[in-house]
Amino acid sequence: MPIISNIYNKTMKPSQLLDSNLLHNFVVIAESQSLTDAALRLNVTQPAVSQCLRQLEQQIGTELVVRRTKPVRLTVAGDVLKKHADTILGDLRRLSATVREAAQTGQVKCRLGLVTSCSEIFGSKLLAGLSSQTQQLIMKSGLTTGLHQQFLNRDIDILISDLTLMEEENLLRFSLIRDPMLLAIPERYYSADSFSLKQLAAEVPIIKYSRTSNIGAYSEVVLRRMQIKTNIRYETDDTHTLMSFVKDGHGWAILSGICLSQVIDKLKNVRIVELDNSRHYRDINLISRKGELGSMPEQVAESVKTIFFDKIFPSLKKVSPWMTPERYDID
Repeated sequence: MPIISNIYNKTMKPSQLLDSNLLHNFVVIAESQSLTDAALRLNVTQPAVSQCLRQLEQQIGTELVVRRTKPVRLTVAGDVLKKHADTILGDLRRLSATVREAAQTGQVKCRLGLVTSCSEIFGSKLLAGLSSQTQQLIMKSGLTTGLHQQFLNRDIDILISDLTLMEEENLLRFSLIRDPMLLAIPERYYSADSFSLKQLAAEVPIIKYSRTSNIGAYSEVVLRRMQIKTNIRYETDDTHTLMSFVKDGHGWAILSGICLSQVIDKLKNVRIVELDNSRHYRDINLISRKGELGSMPEQVAESVKTIFFDKIFPSLKKVSPWMTPERYDID
């Protein structure tokens, strides 16, 4: 017994994980009449079973089986381990089956995060196109900052936004679309012959995105670059609300082409105007982790570009005839 006590004093390190084979053998021992019976069931020798048990007890640092009893009787610690081992081994079997199924079918589970504007115009079409290729596809939308944190926390597998996260390593990055900034102006404030943004900003308030959103912050950068001073009447994070204010004549706004596609049916009495020869834009990117999800990130990237140029751009062209596909092509 003193020898056994010395062995048990050597408890396993916090970072050391139990061997699943040892757990499996222990469950068989716990369900057997004796170590000899366990050896027959495991198709090994009785000394091998004893060695396996001692190894597991040494790792954990306590006795798991009451010695010299028939049938096998577990200690309190052994009883706790048995209950948890059943659950753990069951989860491992299910995991193995899931992995094999994914390898055979090529299907994966994917959590996709899109900024609100992209979610609204791409989300439904992406779901329809990718459902047959995934075992489970979960889509989340929101502001860039919130999705950014969810991606870093591994609550999202693929992120579509205007972020690149260049400071993060081991990421795959796909450039999707160049998204130029545009002007939305009530018809009564626009004259093609004498339009001046500086004069408009001096006379009419701006309806703008909130500073807490990336596009709101970028809009302010654009205005500073162009040396345009504005009188802010209303701030919002919602493109539909922003465009409703513009449509009702309360002010003008800066928004991107993708945001415009969210409200393509709300442009009555609104003129869409090119901003500064399309020199100001944001890039929409797809980010995922290297070595995960196989070819899924690339498939999603190609799907987004196809959806945009085949389905979305033609509608934008109708309300902004001066716009060409090259303005959006990030390549």
